[in-house]
Amino acid sequence: MVHKVLIATAIASVLALSACQRTSYDYSQPVAPQPQPLTPAPAGQVQSSNLPPPGGAQQGTYGGTYNSGSLPVDTTTAGNADQFPAAPGAPTGNGGMGNVAAPAGAMALSNAGLVGSWKANEGGVQCDMFLTLTNLGEGLRGGTRGCTGGLSTMKSWGINGDQLVLNDANGYAIARLYKTAENRIEGTSSSGQQVVLSR
Repeated sequence: MVHKVLIATAIASVLALSACQRTSYDYSQPVAPQPQPLTPAPAGQVQSSNLPPPGGAQQGTYGGTYNSGSLPVDTTTAGNADQFPAAPGAPTGNGGMGNVAAPAGAMALSNAGLVGSWKANEGGVQCDMFLTLTNLGEGLRGGTRGCTGGLSTMKSWGINGDQLVLNDANGYAIARLYKTAENRIEGTSSSGQQVVLSR
């Protein structure tokens, strides 16, 4: 019996020692040779010139200066003004929502004065609008409930001078409004509908 216990203990010891052994890795492998540097590709001549100023004005012939006299006429595009789209930020009709002239008596706006719940009316349809001070993109978060027209896409708002600008999820202006009384803001949507906020 003692003999069997000794054999069992010896086998257990051998197994325990074999489980504790560590395998080692030879880190002294040869390093791969470095690749040869590439020869530079031939480069052509670098040319530079000044861009014309925004708005289509022509640049003078002496790099960076502008002619104060008459501008040369390009006969290939003369009379084809409709061939090119309007410059970014330029009004493009009702949908462009360029700077709408402030009505007489428009009052100054402040973010704190606009925060909260408003009753909105777009083209005769009543709904609710909420304005917050939470940042969203370049504006402040806002939203509507029960609106069916363009106001239903309103996601943010901001103040531009005396103008309240309501924006959609992409940051495009969907309405520009002015404060005409203490609790009344009115203006026009991008579709040409009259928009009135009141509380």
